[in-house]
Amino acid sequence: MLVLVVLYWRLPVAWRPWLLVATGGALLWHDGWASMAAWGALLAWLAFICGPRWRRPALMQTLGLTGVLLAFLAYQYAKAGHGIAAYLGYAFVSLKAWHLIAEHGGGGIARDGRTGTTLGYLLFPPTLAVGPVQRYDAFRMELLRARWDRQLASPALQRMLYGYCKVVLLAGYILNFKFNTLNLSTGYAWLDAYLPLLGYGLNLYWQFSGYCDIAIGFAALLGIRVPENFNFPFAARNLPDFWRRWHITVSEWCRDFVFRPILTRTRQYLFASLGSMIVLGLWHELSPRYLAWGLFHGAGLAIVHLWGKHMPWAELLRRYTLWRFSSWFLTLQFVILSFALTSTPDLQTAWSCLTVLFAPLLPGS
Repeated sequence: MLVLVVLYWRLPVAWRPWLLVATGGALLWHDGWASMAAWGALLAWLAFICGPRWRRPALMQTLGLTGVLLAFLAYQYAKAGHGIAAYLGYAFVSLKAWHLIAEHGGGGIARDGRTGTTLGYLLFPPTLAVGPVQRYDAFRMELLRARWDRQLASPALQRMLYGYCKVVLLAGYILNFKFNTLNLSTGYAWLDAYLPLLGYGLNLYWQFSGYCDIAIGFAALLGIRVPENFNFPFAARNLPDFWRRWHITVSEWCRDFVFRPILTRTRQYLFASLGSMIVLGLWHELSPRYLAWGLFHGAGLAIVHLWGKHMPWAELLRRYTLWRFSSWFLTLQFVILSFALTSTPDLQTAWSCLTVLFAPLLPGS
């Protein structure tokens, strides 16, 4: 990081994108030849689709998006079958590639002299591994107006420090080391099933948001603002609010490219919510458990939407503190229950966990 920041501000402006490309390429080389090959194939496909100015750009966009989708499905299928390890940042660069083709496919980016900027966008070192996912035009504008500012350097370093504290102290030391070594057991089946889900959710949030804090701070040291990815998601008052706070950039991608097209064509919120959450689940992992997780959240979003649309007193209830607290509590429990599907190795284990959690509500229990 230190070497990149120093070189970045010492080099002429025209060379900076290529420094980002070289640094991102070095990270991929360090990850292994398989990552280099996968990324190289994707970059070659993007160069073919977005480089020339095609006479039929709409057709080339469709072809390009189909190629990205097939390549990502093949990657997910091989990963699910343990045929390959997860390539560094491949899931996130696939979303960037989709952005690039959908907005600039067939438009001749190479002829416009943006080759270095485009490659720098795809290989941007701070966000290469885990995001956040930024749109190409926003990144390009940030790169053009990047200026060193000492007053911004201090908050950037603080943001990186917060991220390291989340990853190393809260998640790594307290949750994954201290609590695991204590091997706590309450003696109550319900709590022994619930508390690991709560710990899993906190670990996921601290790890992921911590890495994003580091990425945002690192990018700020390069004079580039990247979008926020988390905004206190466990404080959400309802499920749509949760998805406006959790993994924000990927949620926005799913909203723009899956939810809205389905809603426009079908006029059915249920289909749009189910479709978008299934896509989001399978983006994480091509498996039955993530398919079930997507269905679970999609159905939850549809139910909340129907409640707000068809219940005349829904808006009135929001004025009361007790209802807002209840809504927050129920949303949090819904999210924690969904972790049973992703923290367990298969659906059978997840079902066993959920059976224990719902046992007090069953008749005769």
